[in-house]
Amino acid sequence: MIEKSKTEIADVSKKAWKKSVNFAFNSFSSTETVSLNDIYFDENIPVINEIKSVQINFPPNFYSCYFKYKSDKTEMIEFLSDLKTKQSDISDTETEKTDGSELKKNLEFIEREMPEFKKEISFFYEIENIKNIEFYRCNKYPNANYLAIDIDNGIIYHLIEKYWD
Repeated sequence: MIEKSKTEIADVSKKAWKKSVNFAFNSFSSTETVSLNDIYFDENIPVINEIKSVQINFPPNFYSCYFKYKSDKTEMIEFLSDLKTKQSDISDTETEKTDGSELKKNLEFIEREMPEFKKEISFFYEIENIKNIEFYRCNKYPNANYLAIDIDNGIIYHLIEKYWD
């Protein structure tokens, strides 16, 4: 009986802790409009026709940026591969083709932990319905870059996350 009570108290404590952390995290999170130039201001960004963009700011000073734009796929992949980094030992040397699991995990996190932001980045959820899509990753400290490219129309969905170090 004592063990059962200890387990129940531990479960209640974990739930209360998670609820208070989530409340604080969500209360101090916000969104704003952003452009690629805001993040890569000293780089030679390829020509893009920006369609939509949202930055979600998380405490303390971290962000996830969601972009939807039209640009040349090859130029964008080269741009990401050529980004400078101060941490080459933890950065990718070039853009790599992936299975898109990083993007899917990010969208699942938003749905599960921050559903109030899902509407603001609803345009990004379009990738779930694209039939002919390619995924890429190029992490260059301090930012992780994930691309989903609609092959049929050249639309690029670009997620940029600031590293949590």
